[in-house]
Amino acid sequence: MKSSGHDVRYKSGAVRTGLVLIGVILALGLGIGAWLASHRGQPPSRRVDATDTPVARNAAGSNINGLPPAAVAENFTRARTQAERLQWVRQPTQVAAAMAEFFRNGRGARETVATLKAMKPAEADAAAFERFGVTMADGSQRLLCVVTSAGEPKVDFKAYARHGSVPWEDLLAGLAKEASEMRVFIQKGDYYNYEFKHDVRWQNFIATSPDLEAPVQLYIARNEPAAKLLEKLDTQRPMRATIALRALGESHLKRQFEITRFLGAGWVLED
Repeated sequence: MKSSGHDVRYKSGAVRTGLVLIGVILALGLGIGAWLASHRGQPPSRRVDATDTPVARNAAGSNINGLPPAAVAENFTRARTQAERLQWVRQPTQVAAAMAEFFRNGRGARETVATLKAMKPAEADAAAFERFGVTMADGSQRLLCVVTSAGEPKVDFKAYARHGSVPWEDLLAGLAKEASEMRVFIQKGDYYNYEFKHDVRWQNFIATSPDLEAPVQLYIARNEPAAKLLEKLDTQRPMRATIALRALGESHLKRQFEITRFLGAGWVLED
């Protein structure tokens, strides 16, 4: 039996409607697939709340095989026990005794960290490191350096504590005649007297430190190799340096010492 014209038109319209629906479904599927591909591997968004610190956010891109340097710095300043601090410092075996003394009986026992602020990165010799300014509740400040050590960021405790192998009090009192490692700010000076009165032989530097009540005068023989290294530095203004020194005769009574070795510009030394 022949179909009527109405049946033919109906079937033709049904076919067209079905094709349109199939096209819409395919387009939606392709769109969803493209969206999923573009977001594959991205972490879910999270709400930023008051627990996020500016330091942690600023250092998000500085990760080195573990926590970012800012997180390491913050964990160190928040630590309350020797065991906790040892997790975050470089050369933990070598600095353990000095660190325990610093936080038990030294200046660290009387300091409370108020703020931690990221600074511009710096270099000591060939090693780059991240720097943070630590401000205490009493307004005093310390430099905290995070160095890459064994592939991980670690705090340099000696730089943080401005560590010296001998207390300044012992050097100035004559209880110790020399020190193998002292951290100071040095600046070129022009004072020659007593044991160091001959400016042809000696080059004078002024040393200061938050750990000193007044500056001390340092001298290095002009013919020493270390003198040439110091001459290359910009010592017209105070700069950080690590040195070895000793008293000549009773020069400690005049707050005068000889530089016996220049260990490095800055307070962070190589391993």
